[in-house]
Amino acid sequence: MQEQDSTQRNLYISHLNKCLKNIHQVLTKANDILSSISQPSVCSEVLLSPEGANYISGVVEVYRVSKRIEGGMTAFNIVSESLQPVLKDIDLSWNNLQAFLSMSPCVLHRLPSQSALDYKVEGFLSDSTHCVKRCCGVCLLERPEEGQLLSDPAHSMLIYESHLYHTSCANFWMHCVDSSLPVLPCHNCRYCLKLNQVEI
Repeated sequence: MQEQDSTQRNLYISHLNKCLKNIHQVLTKANDILSSISQPSVCSEVLLSPEGANYISGVVEVYRVSKRIEGGMTAFNIVSESLQPVLKDIDLSWNNLQAFLSMSPCVLHRLPSQSALDYKVEGFLSDSTHCVKRCCGVCLLERPEEGQLLSDPAHSMLIYESHLYHTSCANFWMHCVDSSLPVLPCHNCRYCLKLNQVEI
């Protein structure tokens, strides 16, 4: 059983590493695009255009996925030396991006606050040991309570082939990682063990 747990944990770490590296690439590309604009006035004009606003909105959602992943790592108690440097790189890229966005204060003010992106303190369901089948298949963050879904559309989740995904997590995965949504196994938690007993 311990060996199976270790294999499953390594699979989760590999999955999260793939997610985080692609998130870092998206943020790096955004930084490269904005740093190539030499004049602040032109940068501000680009950011205020409908296309620029949509682009930045998409980049924000990608960064949101990284913060959800941090929440999922906390929920599953995943600590990995291979993931920490990528998380630091992502935060560094995000801070650099915010420096460029400061050229257009009205765009900067539209960004979500850090507290709104802290998914480690949300009140997610915890009536059993964390089960990946009850979580987003990309970020591993558990399905929120109904009240949170109503108060914040960013929490919205979809079901695809009996698996849960945040809408923005699924979009990120399919556009930046792979055309097929990931399906991670879970057989060891109380929820799955109970299900398996019923099926037997």
